[in-house]
Amino acid sequence: MNSEIIKIVAGGGKTTESSKILRQEKNGLYIAFNNEVVNEMQLKGFVSKTIDSLFSSYILPKMTALIPLVKTGAKLCFIDSSILPSPLKGISNLHIDKEGNILNKNKKTNFSLDMDNKTLHSLKNQPNLNFLKHVFGKEELRLTHSLRSEFILYVLHKYPDEIINLLAKRFSYIIFDETQDVKKHLEQFAILIYNSKITSYYLGDCNQNINGGGTWFDNIQPTKLLNHSFRCPETNCKWIRENLNIDIIGNETVSCFSSIQIEDAINYDDGLRILLYDGARGKDIKELIHQWSGEKYTIKAAKGKTLSEDIVIIGKSLNKKSYYTAITRTTKNVFTTISKVT
Repeated sequence: MNSEIIKIVAGGGKTTESSKILRQEKNGLYIAFNNEVVNEMQLKGFVSKTIDSLFSSYILPKMTALIPLVKTGAKLCFIDSSILPSPLKGISNLHIDKEGNILNKNKKTNFSLDMDNKTLHSLKNQPNLNFLKHVFGKEELRLTHSLRSEFILYVLHKYPDEIINLLAKRFSYIIFDETQDVKKHLEQFAILIYNSKITSYYLGDCNQNINGGGTWFDNIQPTKLLNHSFRCPETNCKWIRENLNIDIIGNETVSCFSSIQIEDAINYDDGLRILLYDGARGKDIKELIHQWSGEKYTIKAAKGKTLSEDIVIIGKSLNKKSYYTAITRTTKNVFTTISKVT
C-alpha cells in the first residue's frame, strides 16, 4: 500500500495540489467526481476521467472476454430507462448482484453473467428473455445507469486483481479528487486502489460531504492536512471556526458576515448577489426564490464553484456541512438568514 490521504479545506487548492503532483510525476491519472472538474484538468493536458467514464471507456471493454454473458468485443452503450419503448420497459426492473446473478424486481432469475451469450440468444419462450437479449446483445452491451453501477460492483468483486494489473500497466499513479463524494461502486473502487500496489493520492474535504458520499474517506486518518483557504475571507472563516468548529484559516480580504431576516432578504437582491438555498421549503422561501433577480443555486448545485460576488444564504436551519459548503463558496461577503445549525 503506497497511498497519501490529503484532507483540504474548501478553497484550499485541491486542483492546484493535484496539478502539482501531475506535473512532477509523469504518467498519472486524475479522477474526479464531476465532469466540470474533469474537463478543467483535461484542458491543462492531464489524463482525467470520472470513475464511471474510466470503467466505461477503459476497464469494462477489457473485461468482456472474462464475462460469458457479454459478447467479446461488444460495444458498450447506455440507455435511459425512463424513455424505453413499452415492450422494453421491463429492463428497468433488472438488476445484477455482486455474484453475477440477474434479478428481476430483486428476485433471482434463471440467468447469470456466467451464461454464454450464444446460449442466451438461442433460448426461446422464457421470462425476461427479450429484456436480457436486448441488454446483452450480439453486438452491443446496453446498460441503464443503475445496471452500469451494479455491473461495475460485480467486476470489482469478481476481478479485482485483473483491474489492478490493467491499471498498473497503464498508469504510474492515480489521484482521486473530491474523495468525500464517492459512494457505492465509486467508493469500492477507491478502496480497491488504496489497498493495492498502485501509488495513489486521495484529496477531499470531509466537511463538504453533502451528496451522500460514503464513510471510508471520512473515517481514514490523513497523511496531510491543509487548512488554509485561498478563496475565503478570514472574517467568514473565523465565523466558521467559532460557530461550526471547523479548522479553516482564510485570506486577508476584507469582508463581512451578516445575519439578516428572511423578510428583509429580498432587499439584498441588487442583481449581482447570488442566492443559495437548500431546497425550497416554506411558502416564504419559495416566494423569495421566485422573486430573486440575480443568480440562484441550491447549495448542492453551487458546490465546487468559486463565486466572486456576495452570497445570500436563505432558510431557517441548515445542517453543519451544508452551511459550511455554502459559506465557503464566496470570495466576498455573506448575508444569511440561517438561525439554527443542525
